[in-house]
Amino acid sequence: MRSYAKVDNESDLVVGLIPARWASTRFEGKPLVNISGIPMIKRVYDRACMAKYLDTVVVLTDDERIAKYCSSQEMRCIVIDEPARSGTDRCAAALNMLDGRIFVNIQGDEPLINPDAIDTLVDQFGWAVGVANAYVDIDQDYKVEDKNVVKVVMNKNNHAMYYSRLPISDYQQLGLYAFSRDMLSIFPTLPVGINEHKESVEMLRYLENGYMVKMVKVEDDGLSVDTPHDVKLVELKLGEYH
Repeated sequence: MRSYAKVDNESDLVVGLIPARWASTRFEGKPLVNISGIPMIKRVYDRACMAKYLDTVVVLTDDERIAKYCSSQEMRCIVIDEPARSGTDRCAAALNMLDGRIFVNIQGDEPLINPDAIDTLVDQFGWAVGVANAYVDIDQDYKVEDKNVVKVVMNKNNHAMYYSRLPISDYQQLGLYAFSRDMLSIFPTLPVGINEHKESVEMLRYLENGYMVKMVKVEDDGLSVDTPHDVKLVELKLGEYH
């Protein structure tokens, strides 16, 4: 698994990180839920490994059951014992164990993640900002009102202005983020503001503290597993692929 870009040393690596926690309030243990015969975390990992611009992929978990499964499948995994408010906080906690210049946070509950979406995000990263977030057009009416679907409002420069679970736009924010090492390292040091707390959208932490987030349009189904019901939706979509 190599990047198209020339890699001179380990500090030039582009690293895919998959936060996978056990104790989800809406769906406990979902990283190991069976989706058409394969645990979800394995599906996410395999899709991420198909991205051409990632040099390595690492699962970050807080649970030995997930770590044990990853080990059995020869999937690179790091156990992060310290509490983490969000997946991005967990990614930042792993920095002292990883080399790399760009770190891509790939949600552990998106088993259909498009590898091309990951590559597009890396390709259009933008060092001047240091944080990039993928988005797609909302093309299904139910998503507009669905509070599990985060919407984003952007300015004319494609920088995020606000994120909300309310129907504020026709653009769906994906839980697919890319960071420079510096911007990821400062994330857990920033205070959590009222908007992040209210919306439960971690990228608001950058906005509330005066930083920019570059939005990058990608091609992806934007289908995540937030509840047990979503497993059936993913399996139906997998059936369409075959």
